[in-house]
Amino acid sequence: MISVLIFNHFEVNCSVIFDQTKECVLVDVCCQTEKERKELLDFIQKNDLKIKHILLTHAHIDHVCGAGWITKEFNLPLELHKDGDKMIRIIDAQAEMMGFNVEGMEDVKFKYITKDDKIKYGDSELSVFETPGHCAGSLCFYNSKEDFILTGDVLFQNSIGRTDLPSGDFDVLMKSIKENLFTLPEITVCICGHGPSTKIGYEKENNPFIN
Repeated sequence: MISVLIFNHFEVNCSVIFDQTKECVLVDVCCQTEKERKELLDFIQKNDLKIKHILLTHAHIDHVCGAGWITKEFNLPLELHKDGDKMIRIIDAQAEMMGFNVEGMEDVKFKYITKDDKIKYGDSELSVFETPGHCAGSLCFYNSKEDFILTGDVLFQNSIGRTDLPSGDFDVLMKSIKENLFTLPEITVCICGHGPSTKIGYEKENNPFIN
């Protein structure tokens, strides 16, 4: 099961993933206000969820800006690809430029994950896909049992992630999409980092940025 909550002025999709055991994974926690933090905590409490992992698709400021708060709240590390360090090192500059608060980021403990890892929660698991191109260290998380994948800012409905920011590379992004995402079943639902969800089959046929 997956629920999506939209946070901050960049309207990022924060995903709450859980199964019947109530064990839970949080992805891209990016709350910026007390109201947003309360919305997420209320959802967790209402559904009696036990947080097992806090994951990051990539370290752009709009996705990582709530990490300081959420990792402290549940005393868990932030799990990301080691190449995400390249963006974490300039997190203060990102925050100042884009108008974000990253309070508590200096206290975050990091755990590095790769495509060889499985993210286990309850009776379920997520596979880790390494999908650079939008930025260094981009990851996608795939649940084959439920046919969904969290694509971060790699793939959107009728669009792709921008590649004009530091460590972005269009050719690398295309390779990530074609060799990782487009090999999945066409019915796979894509939970994107922004905007509506889509499906692999639809994007293979209709995405104007991919040929």
